[in-house]
Amino acid sequence: MKNFYNKKGLTLIELLIVVAIIGVLAAVAIPKYGEMLEKANLGATLGNLGTLRSAVSMYYGNFLSLPETLDPNASQDMKQIIGDVLPYVKAKKPYSNSPYGNNVTVGQSQPDTMGSGWYYNNKNGSVFINSIANDIYGHCYTTY
Repeated sequence: MKNFYNKKGLTLIELLIVVAIIGVLAAVAIPKYGEMLEKANLGATLGNLGTLRSAVSMYYGNFLSLPETLDPNASQDMKQIIGDVLPYVKAKKPYSNSPYGNNVTVGQSQPDTMGSGWYYNNKNGSVFINSIANDIYGHCYTTY
């Protein structure tokens, strides 16, 4: 009988404390992970924006005129510069109306709506993220 009472182990209270500590750590870590993921998406979006702006410059250097659109499916010359698929706007904030996508809106001003994808000004060759929403840092997407 003596050996039965001398066994070591964790009590129910100790296990509950460990589970509570893990729960608190998870409650802190999960929102931070989502924020970090959105920062990475914004970084990828800005990289893709730079790629598209460079593609417009390359097009102008080759043809001495601005492209009518960035869409590689509509312009064979842009398809040669960009490739088969237009890069994505990967940013997803605000979640209710995110600019995520790779469609192109062509116009002759700056974006003034909560659109998605890219906005291309074919008058002066400017490329923007097609949304007047604010990103994770509070900056308007059109300021990039």
